[in-house]
Amino acid sequence: MIYEISRTSMWDKKPCKEAFRHKIPNWVIRTCSEEEYNKRFAKNEGGLWRARGTNHQTTKEGYIKRQDGMKECWGININSIDQLIELSKKYGELIFDEDEIEIYDDYRE
Repeated sequence: MIYEISRTSMWDKKPCKEAFRHKIPNWVIRTCSEEEYNKRFAKNEGGLWRARGTNHQTTKEGYIKRQDGMKECWGININSIDQLIELSKKYGELIFDEDEIEIYDDYRE
């Protein structure tokens, strides 16, 4: 499976030797309901929530999200727990979030 990969200490550079450029859906997530967004933000953000993007959804937390085109990022192919362990041995602490891996090599808030 291809995961988006980043490194805490580097935002614009290749995060690791195994990384490659990859395009993925660009998801926009707002921490409110669609109704609240339309009331509070639509006027300043170019229209109602469903006026832009595709694949509009509500997360399990009740937040709204939509796909807004594609974005280019660094990707890594991980197909087994063994590959993940090797990645951790090579680069240190890793942070996971669904389809993202961060090499945690520096402090962040």
